Amino acid sequence: MSYKSFVSMNIAIMGAGKQSERLARSLASAGHELFMGLKNYANPISYYLRDDYDNINITSVEQAAAMADIILIATPLDEVRRTAYLLDDVRRKVVIDITSSVSVKAEDYLNSLNAIRSITGSPHVVKCLNCKGYENLISPLFGNKKIDMLVVGESKKSKEIVKIIAKDLDMENVYDFGNNDTTILMDEMAKCWHNVAVRQKMGRKITFKVDKL
Repeated sequence: MSYKSFVSMNIAIMGAGKQSERLARSLASAGHELFMGLKNYANPISYYLRDDYDNINITSVEQAAAMADIILIATPLDEVRRTAYLLDDVRRKVVIDITSSVSVKAEDYLNSLNAIRSITGSPHVVKCLNCKGYENLISPLFGNKKIDMLVVGESKKSKEIVKIIAKDLDMENVYDFGNNDTTILMDEMAKCWHNVAVRQKMGRKITFKVDKL
């Protein structure tokens, strides 16, 4: 990706999965300073990213949160609470929840947005990027159409930041999906995506797209 963002931001990504790696690569290519908050520095992701990008820093969850103005939480759902407690004071920072509940049993379901907001006390928590495969973060073009992003939450400040991130990920539109009370609906959409992509074996290179006549 040769595109450079019109604004450079300090962004922390919590998590060591494929989604975290794709996000880090795309946002670093757009010119942002990235801080990867990892529990285990020996994770292979740290070597790949550190060798490939001068603006990706590998550090602890606590240090990454302290250095960044924008925090993306991309951990497994069962690590959300632990990660949120490690963030220290982030009440003035934008916190973006991109976790997914697709592999979680109904009785173990966690409303991650509300959990993060409750633990951190931050009014600037929003949720997005949970209704698509990690592959689409690198190549968000389907034919001649770019994919869209949905965002949930009550912070106008955070939703504006999400628009910048979406542009840096080369997505087309960001649609406001509502306030915190629609988080569950967003999680159900993620499950729909997983059902079609994995269980129905249509492949992970699919997405939701809003088309207007």
